[in-house]
Amino acid sequence: MNSDDLLVLAWEDVFKGVRELTQKIYLSKYVADVIIGVFRNGWIVGRLLGDLLGVEEIGGIGIKFYRGIGETRERPLVISGPTINVRDQKVLLVDDVSDSGRTLQTAIDLVRLYGAKEIRTATLYIKKRTMLVPDYYNDSTDKWIVFPWEYGEIIREISMKRFGDLSLQSIKKTMDLLRINDEELMKIIYESSMIKLRRV
Repeated sequence: MNSDDLLVLAWEDVFKGVRELTQKIYLSKYVADVIIGVFRNGWIVGRLLGDLLGVEEIGGIGIKFYRGIGETRERPLVISGPTINVRDQKVLLVDDVSDSGRTLQTAIDLVRLYGAKEIRTATLYIKKRTMLVPDYYNDSTDKWIVFPWEYGEIIREISMKRFGDLSLQSIKKTMDLLRINDEELMKIIYESSMIKLRRV
Protein backbone atom coordinates (compact mmCIF):
# COMPACT_ATOMS: atom_id res chain seq x y z
CA MET A 1 0.00 0.00 0.00
CA ASN A 2 1.32 3.43 -0.91
CA SER A 3 0.04 6.94 -0.33
CA ASP A 4 -1.79 6.96 -3.68
CA ASP A 5 -4.05 4.17 -2.35
CA LEU A 6 -5.13 6.25 0.65
CA LEU A 7 -7.44 9.20 1.23
CA VAL A 8 -6.28 10.73 4.52
CA LEU A 9 -8.83 13.12 6.02
CA ALA A 10 -8.32 15.82 8.64
CA TRP A 11 -11.00 16.90 11.11
CA GLU A 12 -11.74 19.93 8.90
CA ASP A 13 -12.49 17.60 5.95
CA VAL A 14 -14.87 15.54 8.06
CA PHE A 15 -16.74 18.53 9.42
CA LYS A 16 -17.04 20.04 5.93
CA GLY A 17 -18.47 16.71 4.74
CA VAL A 18 -20.92 16.58 7.65
CA ARG A 19 -22.11 20.11 6.84
CA GLU A 20 -22.67 19.08 3.21
CA LEU A 21 -24.59 15.96 4.31
CA THR A 22 -26.68 18.07 6.69
CA GLN A 23 -27.64 20.37 3.83
CA LYS A 24 -28.69 17.42 1.63
CA ILE A 25 -30.80 15.92 4.41
CA TYR A 26 -32.36 19.29 5.21
CA LEU A 27 -33.22 19.97 1.54
CA SER A 28 -34.87 16.53 1.26
CA LYS A 29 -37.20 17.57 4.12
CA TYR A 30 -36.54 14.29 5.96
CA VAL A 31 -36.87 14.86 9.69
CA ALA A 32 -35.49 11.95 11.69
CA ASP A 33 -36.77 11.17 15.16
CA VAL A 34 -33.55 9.32 15.99
CA ILE A 35 -30.10 8.87 14.53
CA ILE A 36 -28.39 5.49 14.74
CA GLY A 37 -24.67 5.42 13.98
CA VAL A 38 -22.88 2.19 13.15
CA PHE A 39 -20.21 1.73 15.84
CA ARG A 40 -17.43 2.86 15.75
CA ASN A 41 -16.93 5.29 12.87
CA GLY A 42 -20.55 5.85 11.90
CA TRP A 43 -21.45 6.89 15.43
CA ILE A 44 -19.01 9.80 15.25
CA VAL A 45 -20.52 11.01 11.98
CA GLY A 46 -24.02 10.45 13.40
CA ARG A 47 -23.24 12.50 16.49
CA LEU A 48 -22.01 15.41 14.38
CA LEU A 49 -25.08 15.19 12.12
CA GLY A 50 -27.35 15.06 15.16
CA ASP A 51 -25.87 18.27 16.45
CA LEU A 52 -26.35 20.15 13.18
CA LEU A 53 -29.80 18.69 12.46
CA GLY A 54 -31.02 19.23 16.03
CA VAL A 55 -31.75 15.54 16.62
CA GLU A 56 -31.25 14.79 20.31
CA GLU A 57 -31.92 11.04 20.26
CA ILE A 58 -28.65 9.52 19.04
CA GLY A 59 -27.74 5.89 19.51
CA GLY A 60 -25.55 3.24 18.02
CA ILE A 61 -25.60 -0.23 16.58
CA GLY A 62 -22.64 -2.60 16.83
CA ILE A 63 -21.54 -4.31 13.62
CA LYS A 64 -18.00 -5.45 12.78
CA PHE A 65 -16.96 -6.37 9.26
CA TYR A 66 -13.37 -5.20 8.83
CA ARG A 67 -10.46 -6.88 10.58
CA GLY A 68 -7.89 -4.41 9.26
CA ILE A 69 -7.11 -2.38 6.18
CA GLY A 70 -8.93 -4.10 3.32
CA GLU A 71 -9.45 -7.32 5.35
CA THR A 72 -13.03 -8.39 6.03
CA ARG A 73 -14.78 -11.17 7.86
CA GLU A 74 -16.84 -13.62 5.83
CA ARG A 75 -19.92 -11.57 6.71
CA PRO A 76 -20.74 -8.63 9.00
CA LEU A 77 -20.87 -9.63 12.67
CA VAL A 78 -23.66 -8.08 14.75
CA ILE A 79 -22.30 -7.11 18.17
CA SER A 80 -25.34 -5.26 19.50
CA GLY A 81 -28.75 -4.02 18.46
CA PRO A 82 -29.77 -0.35 18.64
CA THR A 83 -28.83 1.30 21.93
CA ILE A 84 -31.99 3.43 21.88
CA ASN A 85 -35.60 2.70 21.00
CA VAL A 86 -36.33 2.83 17.25
CA ARG A 87 -39.83 1.28 17.30
CA ASP A 88 -42.25 3.44 15.27
CA GLN A 89 -39.51 6.04 14.76
CA LYS A 90 -38.16 7.73 11.65
CA VAL A 91 -34.51 6.68 11.70
CA LEU A 92 -31.46 8.19 10.04
CA LEU A 93 -28.93 5.35 9.89
CA VAL A 94 -25.37 6.65 9.58
CA ASP A 95 -21.98 5.17 8.73
CA ASP A 96 -18.73 6.71 7.58
CA VAL A 97 -18.57 4.94 4.20
CA SER A 98 -20.60 2.45 2.20
CA ASP A 99 -17.73 0.25 1.04
CA SER A 100 -19.22 -3.04 -0.11
CA GLY A 101 -22.56 -1.98 1.40
CA ARG A 102 -22.81 -5.16 3.45
CA THR A 103 -22.43 -3.47 6.85
CA LEU A 104 -25.02 -0.85 5.99
CA GLN A 105 -27.45 -3.49 4.67
CA THR A 106 -27.01 -5.52 7.87
CA ALA A 107 -27.72 -2.37 9.90
CA ILE A 108 -30.85 -1.60 7.87
CA ASP A 109 -32.14 -5.14 8.35
CA LEU A 110 -31.49 -4.99 12.09
CA VAL A 111 -33.09 -1.57 12.61
CA ARG A 112 -36.10 -2.73 10.58
CA LEU A 113 -36.30 -5.84 12.79
CA TYR A 114 -36.45 -3.55 15.84
CA GLY A 115 -39.56 -1.86 14.39
CA ALA A 116 -38.41 1.39 12.78
CA LYS A 117 -41.23 3.16 10.93
CA GLU A 118 -38.94 4.60 8.24
CA ILE A 119 -35.21 4.32 7.58
CA ARG A 120 -32.98 6.56 5.53
CA THR A 121 -29.23 6.13 5.25
CA ALA A 122 -26.32 8.58 5.17
CA THR A 123 -22.57 8.20 4.72
CA LEU A 124 -19.79 10.65 4.01
CA TYR A 125 -18.43 8.48 1.19
CA ILE A 126 -19.32 5.54 -0.99
CA LYS A 127 -16.98 3.20 -2.81
CA LYS A 128 -17.64 2.91 -6.52
CA ARG A 129 -18.22 -0.83 -6.14
CA THR A 130 -20.78 -0.59 -3.33
CA MET A 131 -23.94 -2.65 -3.64
CA LEU A 132 -25.84 -0.16 -1.46
CA VAL A 133 -25.91 3.52 -2.33
CA PRO A 134 -27.23 5.42 0.70
CA ASP A 135 -29.98 8.02 0.48
CA TYR A 136 -27.43 10.72 1.30
CA TYR A 137 -23.70 10.76 0.61
CA ASN A 138 -21.08 13.27 -0.50
CA ASP A 139 -18.47 11.64 -2.67
CA SER A 140 -17.19 8.37 -4.09
CA THR A 141 -13.67 6.96 -4.08
CA ASP A 142 -11.85 3.68 -4.52
CA LYS A 143 -9.14 4.66 -2.03
CA TRP A 144 -8.88 3.39 1.54
CA ILE A 145 -10.18 6.26 3.68
CA VAL A 146 -8.26 7.17 6.83
CA PHE A 147 -10.42 9.20 9.20
CA PRO A 148 -8.81 11.44 11.85
CA TRP A 149 -10.29 9.42 14.73
CA GLU A 150 -8.39 6.32 13.58
CA TYR A 151 -4.92 7.75 12.89
CA GLY A 152 -3.34 5.78 15.74
CA GLU A 153 -4.97 2.50 14.73
CA ILE A 154 -4.02 2.87 11.04
CA ILE A 155 -0.49 4.08 11.76
CA ARG A 156 0.16 1.12 14.07
CA GLU A 157 -1.28 -1.37 11.56
CA ILE A 158 0.72 -0.03 8.60
CA SER A 159 3.91 0.22 10.70
CA MET A 160 3.63 -3.43 11.72
CA LYS A 161 2.85 -4.60 8.17
CA ARG A 162 5.55 -2.54 6.43
CA PHE A 163 8.32 -2.44 9.01
CA GLY A 164 7.50 -5.23 11.45
CA ASP A 165 7.67 -3.05 14.55
CA LEU A 166 6.31 0.00 16.33
CA SER A 167 9.58 1.85 16.77
CA LEU A 168 9.58 5.63 16.63
CA GLN A 169 11.37 5.42 13.28
CA SER A 170 8.72 3.07 11.81
CA ILE A 171 5.88 5.25 13.08
CA LYS A 172 7.53 8.34 11.56
CA LYS A 173 7.95 6.59 8.19
CA THR A 174 4.31 5.54 8.26
CA MET A 175 3.17 9.06 9.13
CA ASP A 176 5.29 10.38 6.25
CA LEU A 177 3.57 7.88 3.95
CA LEU A 178 0.20 9.15 5.16
CA ARG A 179 1.41 12.75 4.88
CA ILE A 180 0.53 13.40 8.51
CA ASN A 181 3.02 15.91 9.90
CA ASP A 182 2.45 15.99 13.65
CA GLU A 183 5.39 15.38 16.00
CA GLU A 184 3.20 15.35 19.12
CA LEU A 185 0.84 12.76 17.62
CA MET A 186 3.83 10.63 16.63
CA LYS A 187 5.09 10.60 20.23
CA ILE A 188 1.63 9.80 21.63
CA ILE A 189 1.19 6.86 19.24
CA TYR A 190 4.66 5.56 20.04
CA GLU A 191 4.24 5.87 23.82
CA SER A 192 0.76 4.30 23.83
CA SER A 193 2.09 1.45 21.68
CA MET A 194 4.92 0.83 24.14
CA ILE A 195 2.50 0.79 27.08
CA LYS A 196 0.26 -1.69 25.26
CA LEU A 197 3.24 -3.93 24.39
CA ARG A 198 4.41 -3.94 28.03
CA ARG A 199 0.97 -5.24 29.09
CA VAL A 200 1.17 -8.23 26.75
